[in-house]
Amino acid sequence: MMIQARRWKLLFALSPFWPTASVAAAFVPGRAGPKPTAAWLSPVPTTTPSADRRLVATSPRRRPDRFGGGGVVLRLGADDEGATATASGEGGTVLELTHPATGQLVTLIGTAHLSQKSNEQVTDMIETVRPDVVMIELDEARLERIGLTPEEMILPYATADDIMPPPTEDDIAFDADRPWWNFAREAFLDGLTRVGRAGLTAMYDDMSSGLGDDVVGGGEFLAAIRTAEKVAGTTPERTKIVLGDRDSLLTLRRAADLALRSGDPLGVMGRLSEANGEEMEELEAKVREGMPSDAAEAEVTAALIERIKADDDFRNRVFGRLEKEVPEFTQAFLTERDYIMAEAIHRERGAKKVVAVLGLAHLPGVAENLRKCFREEDRR
Repeated sequence: MMIQARRWKLLFALSPFWPTASVAAAFVPGRAGPKPTAAWLSPVPTTTPSADRRLVATSPRRRPDRFGGGGVVLRLGADDEGATATASGEGGTVLELTHPATGQLVTLIGTAHLSQKSNEQVTDMIETVRPDVVMIELDEARLERIGLTPEEMILPYATADDIMPPPTEDDIAFDADRPWWNFAREAFLDGLTRVGRAGLTAMYDDMSSGLGDDVVGGGEFLAAIRTAEKVAGTTPERTKIVLGDRDSLLTLRRAADLALRSGDPLGVMGRLSEANGEEMEELEAKVREGMPSDAAEAEVTAALIERIKADDDFRNRVFGRLEKEVPEFTQAFLTERDYIMAEAIHRERGAKKVVAVLGLAHLPGVAENLRKCFREEDRR
């Protein structure tokens, strides 16, 4: 049971999701964003990130780098001028995208939410780049998870609360022909959302407590905010924080809604558990081969997190399989949020340099959506 629980935690450590601490607080009026409507429940990007989840190396070049002792800059695709990817060694993965028309530099830092190395990498990168805007994978309600309140934010900040990707044809059809008993369905979704958030919050708390006092879930986001404050110095108005993620309640509700629409919600959970369990079991066996037989579970968990961060093939395989076998999960937790975070970044057109801190699972999709935005602007 402990091992199975860890495999679930490792999946979410790559950040399909990271909930608030208080379930009750999320339902206080004004805290959790707008009441979900069809548009809020059914946002789907027009871009399909899965088509380009694997980075393709074409003519790599070396450059001086303080993140892992040297980076390899890789082309993200032959059709996208200015978009580059920087592999930053053991610290994780960093993608750099340059707007071909404006020269704006967007640096995407992929992290694991329970990795001290990710926290350090975020600090180093922001100190080096000194961006005008820092986007983090949080919404306003989840600031409490990193020990902050909106009133305690020193730098000016914006949210992504009003970013709603267009619905799919299925969403439109469902909204036009809602059953007469939909009120009961909505009440059920409310309850399911509360239970899901409580469970995920407990899962993150348990995992972070097992890794030691120095590792806190979402610590990279606090590191990003504090480092941005440090870089801003005596002119905080020159640096902006963007809370670029969708409200966590809406994400959970969306996942529950899609599972119900499938007609087999228990089957959705079963497929997710099977696919994730099989992939994590195989990886764990490989990691344990290089560790003492009496290694503590916390050591195994930490080693697994760093291995997942470093293994592109594993991440591509896991999320490719989940997208194929459990599309309800990837649509709600990955695809839609990739679009929202990319749009939140793209809004900051006036910034010369943007650094975005987000889970590794979001890196390919956010990059692809940004590249699409760049292409559309370049054609105007």
